[in-house]
Amino acid sequence: MTHRLIALALALFLSCTSYAYDAVDKVIAKQGSMPVLLTVPHDGDETLGSVGVRKKGAVARDLGTKDLAERTADLLEKKTGSRPYLVIAKFSRKFLDANRQEDEAQESPETIPAYRYYHDQIAKFVAEISAKYPDGAILIDIHGQSDDPETIFRGSRSGLTARVLLKKFGKEALQGENSITGVLQSKGYKVFPPVESSDLKEDRRFNGSYTVFTYGSHNPNGIDAIQLEFGKHARDKSDLPEDLAESILIFSKKYIQN
Repeated sequence: MTHRLIALALALFLSCTSYAYDAVDKVIAKQGSMPVLLTVPHDGDETLGSVGVRKKGAVARDLGTKDLAERTADLLEKKTGSRPYLVIAKFSRKFLDANRQEDEAQESPETIPAYRYYHDQIAKFVAEISAKYPDGAILIDIHGQSDDPETIFRGSRSGLTARVLLKKFGKEALQGENSITGVLQSKGYKVFPPVESSDLKEDRRFNGSYTVFTYGSHNPNGIDAIQLEFGKHARDKSDLPEDLAESILIFSKKYIQN
Protein backbone atom coordinates (compact mmCIF):
# COMPACT_ATOMS: atom_id res chain seq x y z
CA MET A 1 0.00 0.00 0.00
CA THR A 2 2.82 2.37 0.91
CA HIS A 3 4.56 1.73 -2.40
CA ARG A 4 1.33 2.42 -4.28
CA LEU A 5 0.88 5.72 -2.45
CA ILE A 6 4.44 6.72 -3.24
CA ALA A 7 3.93 5.82 -6.89
CA LEU A 8 0.71 7.83 -7.04
CA ALA A 9 2.36 10.78 -5.37
CA LEU A 10 5.26 10.63 -7.83
CA ALA A 11 2.91 10.40 -10.80
CA LEU A 12 0.96 13.39 -9.50
CA PHE A 13 4.17 15.36 -9.02
CA LEU A 14 5.40 14.60 -12.52
CA SER A 15 2.05 15.45 -14.07
CA CYS A 16 2.04 18.79 -12.29
CA THR A 17 5.61 19.70 -13.14
CA SER A 18 5.14 18.75 -16.78
CA TYR A 19 2.66 21.62 -17.07
CA ALA A 20 4.86 24.17 -15.28
CA TYR A 21 5.81 25.64 -18.68
CA ASP A 22 5.37 24.90 -22.36
CA ALA A 23 8.68 23.89 -23.94
CA VAL A 24 7.49 25.08 -27.36
CA ASP A 25 7.12 28.61 -25.99
CA LYS A 26 10.70 28.59 -24.70
CA VAL A 27 12.34 28.16 -28.12
CA ILE A 28 12.22 30.21 -31.32
CA ALA A 29 12.37 27.81 -34.26
CA LYS A 30 11.86 29.20 -37.76
CA GLN A 31 12.14 27.27 -40.98
CA GLY A 32 14.38 28.85 -43.60
CA SER A 33 14.83 28.80 -47.34
CA MET A 34 18.61 28.69 -47.71
CA PRO A 35 21.31 26.19 -46.60
CA VAL A 36 22.24 28.16 -43.49
CA LEU A 37 21.17 27.45 -39.90
CA LEU A 38 21.81 29.98 -37.12
CA THR A 39 21.58 28.73 -33.53
CA VAL A 40 21.71 30.81 -30.34
CA PRO A 41 21.81 28.92 -27.02
CA HIS A 42 22.77 31.56 -24.45
CA ASP A 43 20.83 34.82 -24.84
CA GLY A 44 17.54 33.84 -23.21
CA ASP A 45 16.14 35.42 -20.06
CA GLU A 46 13.08 33.30 -19.29
CA THR A 47 12.54 30.95 -16.36
CA LEU A 48 11.62 27.28 -16.59
CA GLY A 49 8.86 26.67 -14.10
CA SER A 50 10.14 26.73 -10.53
CA VAL A 51 13.69 25.62 -11.35
CA GLY A 52 16.45 27.30 -9.36
CA VAL A 53 19.71 28.68 -10.69
CA ARG A 54 22.28 26.02 -11.56
CA LYS A 55 25.09 25.62 -9.04
CA LYS A 56 27.64 24.30 -11.56
CA GLY A 57 28.80 25.58 -14.91
CA ALA A 58 28.67 28.98 -16.58
CA VAL A 59 25.44 30.95 -16.21
CA ALA A 60 26.33 34.25 -17.89
CA ARG A 61 24.13 35.49 -20.70
CA ASP A 62 25.62 36.09 -24.17
CA LEU A 63 23.97 39.47 -24.54
CA GLY A 64 23.15 40.61 -28.03
CA THR A 65 23.52 37.25 -29.76
CA LYS A 66 19.78 36.72 -30.24
CA ASP A 67 19.44 40.15 -31.83
CA LEU A 68 22.54 39.51 -33.95
CA ALA A 69 21.09 36.28 -35.34
CA GLU A 70 17.66 37.74 -36.04
CA ARG A 71 18.99 40.91 -37.67
CA THR A 72 21.45 38.89 -39.75
CA ALA A 73 18.59 36.68 -40.91
CA ASP A 74 16.52 39.73 -41.87
CA LEU A 75 19.44 41.23 -43.80
CA LEU A 76 20.11 38.00 -45.67
CA GLU A 77 16.47 37.85 -46.70
CA LYS A 78 16.62 41.47 -47.85
CA LYS A 79 19.76 40.77 -49.91
CA THR A 80 18.77 37.41 -51.39
CA GLY A 81 15.05 36.83 -50.91
CA SER A 82 15.89 33.77 -48.80
CA ARG A 83 16.18 33.34 -45.03
CA PRO A 84 18.41 31.14 -42.91
CA TYR A 85 16.88 28.65 -40.51
CA LEU A 86 16.83 29.85 -36.89
CA VAL A 87 16.80 28.08 -33.52
CA ILE A 88 17.08 30.37 -30.49
CA ALA A 89 16.75 29.49 -26.81
CA LYS A 90 14.46 31.87 -24.92
CA PHE A 91 15.22 30.20 -21.58
CA SER A 92 18.03 31.52 -19.43
CA ARG A 93 21.36 29.76 -19.20
CA LYS A 94 21.01 30.19 -15.45
CA PHE A 95 18.57 27.30 -15.49
CA LEU A 96 19.63 25.28 -18.53
CA ASP A 97 22.70 25.31 -20.79
CA ALA A 98 21.61 24.17 -24.23
CA ASN A 99 25.19 23.91 -25.45
CA ARG A 100 26.05 20.97 -23.22
CA GLN A 101 25.07 17.32 -23.30
CA GLU A 102 21.87 16.65 -21.41
CA ASP A 103 23.33 15.37 -18.14
CA GLU A 104 25.67 18.38 -17.89
CA ALA A 105 23.16 20.95 -19.13
CA GLN A 106 20.72 20.81 -16.23
CA GLU A 107 20.33 20.14 -12.53
CA SER A 108 16.59 19.56 -12.54
CA PRO A 109 14.53 17.11 -14.64
CA GLU A 110 11.97 19.89 -15.01
CA THR A 111 14.22 21.56 -17.59
CA ILE A 112 14.61 18.48 -19.82
CA PRO A 113 11.54 19.15 -22.05
CA ALA A 114 12.98 22.56 -23.01
CA TYR A 115 16.40 21.07 -23.67
CA ARG A 116 15.03 18.29 -25.83
CA TYR A 117 12.71 20.58 -27.77
CA TYR A 118 15.62 22.95 -28.55
CA HIS A 119 17.77 20.11 -29.87
CA ASP A 120 14.85 18.39 -31.61
CA GLN A 121 14.38 21.55 -33.67
CA ILE A 122 18.06 21.71 -34.59
CA ALA A 123 18.09 18.02 -35.52
CA LYS A 124 14.94 18.43 -37.61
CA PHE A 125 16.33 21.41 -39.50
CA VAL A 126 19.71 19.75 -40.06
CA ALA A 127 17.93 16.73 -41.57
CA GLU A 128 15.77 18.97 -43.74
CA ILE A 129 18.73 21.07 -44.91
CA SER A 130 20.76 17.93 -45.70
CA ALA A 131 17.95 16.61 -47.87
CA LYS A 132 17.19 19.90 -49.64
CA TYR A 133 20.77 21.08 -50.13
CA PRO A 134 22.98 18.03 -50.70
CA ASP A 135 25.76 20.15 -52.22
CA GLY A 136 26.53 21.83 -48.91
CA ALA A 137 25.23 23.79 -45.93
CA ILE A 138 26.51 25.53 -42.82
CA LEU A 139 25.38 25.67 -39.18
CA ILE A 140 26.64 28.72 -37.29
CA ASP A 141 26.34 28.56 -33.50
CA ILE A 142 26.42 32.16 -32.24
CA HIS A 143 27.97 33.03 -28.87
CA GLY A 144 29.44 35.96 -26.97
CA GLN A 145 32.58 36.10 -24.87
CA SER A 146 34.30 38.70 -22.70
CA ASP A 147 37.76 37.17 -22.24
CA ASP A 148 39.04 38.98 -25.33
CA PRO A 149 36.50 41.73 -26.11
CA GLU A 150 37.92 42.63 -29.52
CA THR A 151 38.19 39.12 -30.95
CA ILE A 152 35.83 36.80 -32.82
CA PHE A 153 36.89 33.21 -32.21
CA ARG A 154 36.02 30.37 -34.57
CA GLY A 155 35.30 26.95 -33.08
CA SER A 156 35.26 23.82 -35.22
CA ARG A 157 37.45 21.44 -33.22
CA SER A 158 40.24 22.70 -35.52
CA GLY A 159 38.31 21.73 -38.63
CA LEU A 160 36.70 18.49 -37.45
CA THR A 161 33.11 19.76 -37.51
CA ALA A 162 33.58 21.18 -41.03
CA ARG A 163 35.15 18.04 -42.44
CA VAL A 164 33.11 17.96 -45.65
CA LEU A 165 33.87 21.61 -46.41
CA LEU A 166 37.60 21.02 -45.94
CA LYS A 167 37.58 17.85 -48.01
CA LYS A 168 35.87 19.58 -50.93
CA PHE A 169 37.65 22.93 -50.90
CA GLY A 170 40.60 22.79 -48.53
CA LYS A 171 41.71 25.14 -45.75
CA GLU A 172 40.69 28.25 -47.71
CA ALA A 173 36.99 27.49 -47.20
CA LEU A 174 37.32 27.62 -43.43
CA GLN A 175 40.09 30.17 -43.02
CA GLY A 176 40.73 31.87 -46.34
CA GLU A 177 39.75 35.30 -47.63
CA ASN A 178 36.25 34.14 -48.63
CA SER A 179 35.57 32.15 -45.46
CA ILE A 180 33.15 33.65 -42.96
CA THR A 181 35.87 34.75 -40.55
CA GLY A 182 38.11 35.74 -43.45
CA VAL A 183 35.54 38.24 -44.72
CA LEU A 184 35.02 39.54 -41.19
CA GLN A 185 38.78 40.04 -40.88
CA SER A 186 38.82 42.00 -44.13
CA LYS A 187 36.16 44.27 -42.63
CA GLY A 188 38.44 45.18 -39.73
CA TYR A 189 37.49 42.63 -37.09
CA LYS A 190 40.14 40.73 -35.18
CA VAL A 191 39.50 37.02 -35.73
CA PHE A 192 41.16 33.90 -34.43
CA PRO A 193 42.54 31.92 -36.10
CA PRO A 194 43.47 34.71 -38.54
CA VAL A 195 43.53 34.18 -42.30
CA GLU A 196 47.32 34.25 -42.34
CA SER A 197 47.63 31.39 -39.82
CA SER A 198 49.52 28.41 -41.21
CA ASP A 199 47.16 25.87 -39.63
CA LEU A 200 43.59 25.46 -38.40
CA LYS A 201 44.42 25.23 -34.70
CA GLU A 202 41.89 27.13 -32.56
CA ASP A 203 41.88 28.61 -29.08
CA ARG A 204 41.07 25.75 -26.69
CA ARG A 205 38.59 27.93 -24.76
CA PHE A 206 36.40 28.45 -27.81
CA ASN A 207 37.15 25.56 -30.16
CA GLY A 208 33.59 24.33 -30.56
CA SER A 209 31.30 22.80 -27.96
CA TYR A 210 28.32 20.46 -27.88
CA THR A 211 26.16 21.87 -30.67
CA VAL A 212 28.75 21.94 -33.43
CA PHE A 213 30.22 18.64 -32.28
CA THR A 214 26.78 16.98 -32.31
CA TYR A 215 25.60 18.29 -35.69
CA GLY A 216 28.91 18.81 -37.53
CA SER A 217 29.75 17.09 -40.80
CA HIS A 218 32.10 14.57 -39.18
CA ASN A 219 28.85 12.84 -38.19
CA PRO A 220 27.09 10.71 -40.83
CA ASN A 221 23.93 12.85 -40.76
CA GLY A 222 25.54 16.20 -39.96
CA ILE A 223 26.33 19.37 -41.89
CA ASP A 224 29.37 21.62 -41.71
CA ALA A 225 29.25 23.56 -38.45
CA ILE A 226 31.22 26.33 -36.79
CA GLN A 227 30.89 28.14 -33.49
CA LEU A 228 31.49 31.90 -33.53
CA GLU A 229 32.37 33.61 -30.23
CA PHE A 230 31.90 37.35 -30.64
CA GLY A 231 33.86 39.55 -28.24
CA LYS A 232 31.89 42.18 -26.34
CA HIS A 233 33.30 45.11 -28.30
CA ALA A 234 32.61 43.34 -31.59
CA ARG A 235 29.00 42.79 -30.48
CA ASP A 236 28.68 46.49 -29.65
CA LYS A 237 29.40 47.52 -33.23
CA SER A 238 26.25 48.62 -35.01
CA ASP A 239 27.50 47.27 -38.34
CA LEU A 240 28.07 43.71 -37.07
CA PRO A 241 24.76 42.22 -38.37
CA GLU A 242 25.39 43.74 -41.81
CA ASP A 243 28.99 42.52 -41.79
CA LEU A 244 28.06 39.01 -40.66
CA ALA A 245 25.30 38.78 -43.27
CA GLU A 246 27.74 39.86 -45.98
CA SER A 247 30.31 37.35 -44.73
CA ILE A 248 27.80 34.50 -44.88
CA LEU A 249 26.66 35.60 -48.34
CA ILE A 250 30.20 35.75 -49.78
CA PHE A 251 31.08 32.40 -48.20
CA SER A 252 27.88 30.79 -49.49
CA LYS A 253 28.36 32.01 -53.06
CA LYS A 254 31.93 30.70 -53.09
CA TYR A 255 31.58 27.38 -51.26
CA ILE A 256 27.91 26.36 -51.08
CA GLN A 257 25.95 27.80 -53.99
CA ASN A 258 28.77 27.61 -56.50
